[in-house]
Amino acid sequence: MSKQIKILLVLIVAAAAVYFLVVRKPWKSYTGNGTDFAIADTGTITKIFLADPRGSKVLLTKQADGSWLVDNNVAADVTKINLLMQTMHDIKMRNPLATNEFNTVIKELTAAGIKVEFYEDNDLLKTIYVGQMTMDQSGTFMMIDGAESPFVTHIPGFVGYLTPRFPTNPVKWKSKLIFDTKLDELAKVTIDYPLTPTESFSLDNTAATPVLKDATGNVVQADANFLKYYAGSFTQLFAEAYDDNFTAAQHDSIFKGDAFCTIKLENKAGITQELKLHIKGIDKKTKSRYNDEGKELTYDTDKYFAFVNGDRNMVYIQNYSFGRVIKKLSDFKSVK
Repeated sequence: MSKQIKILLVLIVAAAAVYFLVVRKPWKSYTGNGTDFAIADTGTITKIFLADPRGSKVLLTKQADGSWLVDNNVAADVTKINLLMQTMHDIKMRNPLATNEFNTVIKELTAAGIKVEFYEDNDLLKTIYVGQMTMDQSGTFMMIDGAESPFVTHIPGFVGYLTPRFPTNPVKWKSKLIFDTKLDELAKVTIDYPLTPTESFSLDNTAATPVLKDATGNVVQADANFLKYYAGSFTQLFAEAYDDNFTAAQHDSIFKGDAFCTIKLENKAGITQELKLHIKGIDKKTKSRYNDEGKELTYDTDKYFAFVNGDRNMVYIQNYSFGRVIKKLSDFKSVK
């Protein structure tokens, strides 16, 4: 196909999009003025659907206890949910478009805009299309479904644009909280080292005093205070981030490899969680590259690749925060 034909096809598609959006006006039910972007009572929102033209989409649903789920199966990051709610409460129209901006913004919203639907139960409250930032990087092009024109929006007092607050990748919405089980809620934790099984152990916390056992089930004597401290260490443990650099195939390849360590936690309500840690190689972001003897390390001692509850979306775990629970059997034996 020649370059001229490709350009002609692009122009035809763009013209068709403009005709459909501007001339046909397929939003006959909308009666507002096109500037009422905000939702005054965001507490009524129970479901949010976001999608983009590339096929990426995510559904966020509010639960009876006030928490949110991503695609009905994974806990959502409450800070990001709250930020989105604050955005929809505070957002305002900053200015209309300049005449020479209209066609360009319409094309951009059609080709790459993020469609966001807000629901109260099954009733659609509002649908908006979120575009990119303005030239001054302090406004965001948006359009209400059914309106005759897009507008530039902003949040008074905030300098920046709002598009990053509307990600369509489900991973961006997932909670990074891995473990948050208090001492009196913990029933059992099992730490398995596939490559060094003699370092594997389990800790039973159903009795008055935690009981430590080796991989074969034999009771191991250890300092009672240290055991109690360890059993109470599984609170407020967050992953650093979900990976968005590797492909799904790369995630799958790492997932299928040998785990360095597997942590299985069961609470007294019978709910289980599993975290699989994999060795991470040295890369340009690695901070510690040499050991105490000055020799170059072959793996990252500060971070691990990890997978939560069988989910093949990979996360990064920092030894700084998880070091208190990534223990070996010999660590308990050494405490007197």
